[in-house]
Formats: sequence, C-alpha cells, structure tokens
Amino acid sequence: MSEHEISNAEAALMGLLAEKPKHPYQIEKDVDYRDMRSWTDLSMSSIYKLLAKLEQGGFVKSEVELSEGNRARKIFELTAAGREALEIKLRALLRKPEIPKDPFHVGIYNADLLPADEVLACLKQYRENVAELIEGYGRLEQFMRDSDCSEARVAVATRPRFQWEGELRWLDEYLATPE
Repeated sequence: MSEHEISNAEAALMGLLAEKPKHPYQIEKDVDYRDMRSWTDLSMSSIYKLLAKLEQGGFVKSEVELSEGNRARKIFELTAAGREALEIKLRALLRKPEIPKDPFHVGIYNADLLPADEVLACLKQYRENVAELIEGYGRLEQFMRDSDCSEARVAVATRPRFQWEGELRWLDEYLATPE
C-alpha cells in the first residue's frame, strides 16, 4: 500500500475510527446499526483483515486493553498518516462521479431474449420494488433526522431515494415507449 492509497472499504472503516477509537466488535455493531453493508464492502471478516492491513501500513494503531470481563481486546485508532490518507480519499470520492456496475443492465440489455409479456411483468414487479425502496429510504431519512444525524449522514438516505425516484421516472418513460 503506498502512502495514501486506500480502498473505499478502508475509507469507510477509517471513517468510523475517525469518530473515536474502537475495537473490532464496536466497528461491526456500527456497520450493522448504520446498514453500511448496503453501501460498503465491510463484513465482519473484512473488518479484521482491513484493520491488520491498515495497521501494517501505518494508518491505524492499536492498543490492548482489558474489557470489563478482564478479557484483552485491541482498540484501534487512526494515526496522523491515516487521517491524512482518509482526507485525501474523501476528497477524491466527493469530486468524481462513478457509474456503479448494476446487474439490472444485464437484464434490460438482454430483455429482447424473453417474451414481451414476461418482460413487462418483470418490469412491473421491478417498479413495485423500486417504489418500496423509495418509501424505505424516506423512513430511513426520517429516522436519521429524528436521531439528530448530521446532514452529511442523512444524505446516505436522501441520495438513494432521489436515485430511485430517477429510476422510477426512467422506467415509466421506458414502459411508455412503443417497441
């Protein structure tokens, strides 16, 4: 790992450590509570691997402490080099849009291989699922606002809601287009 190269998953993990030093189980609880698996590549096993890699790279450091039950556990925190690398990565992520790979594209690209009535039925179900996602992200946004989350954190709910609303507009236009 060069001086400032960190992955998106590492940046997400380091962002959690920027809040305060944490042990891996605390990080896992944060990832789970914040539903970060839906927008990061963090899993329980990857957390440990990434922490080891980041520590080896000098981006985080650990200290062993005793828990309430007298069990040794490692607490990780960002180093100055880690904070600098994280800030560089965040600037890069916030500057450049990236089109995510979407498996839906494979389906729609090859939709003409299926009977038209099946495609229509599938797309109607897709539309219902998108509408449910929009509602879900609306509820998440309200929960986050009620929990006094920062606007930057609320954006994790509002941005996907707007994206899915755009998807719904595209889908309605696509369905209205005669073949």
